[in-house]
Amino acid sequence: MAGLGFKQWVTDDVLSAMDLNGYLADQAVMVFASAAARTAGITVPSEGMITYLTDSNTLAFYNGSAWVAFSADGSTSKVSGQTVFIQSGTPTANASGDLWFW
Repeated sequence: MAGLGFKQWVTDDVLSAMDLNGYLADQAVMVFASAAARTAGITVPSEGMITYLTDSNTLAFYNGSAWVAFSADGSTSKVSGQTVFIQSGTPTANASGDLWFW
């Protein structure tokens, strides 16, 4: 299932399995030891999922048909229509929705 977007939680909201998967799990940066571990762990990936592989220190996104590694040289990549600028460190978003990794 693809990510469901954003939801503002309030006290006493019920967290269903669909909410947990669609709002949290599918939109997290998931960490795996290797590409093989990722393949075993995510048997049906959804477009836009992002993973980090510890064996190669690689950040990748699923484009709907394949896992695509982000460039670490300061160049840009596209993720579901958003431009992602890779520098190093923590991701932030600017007013246009572009994601910046510092």
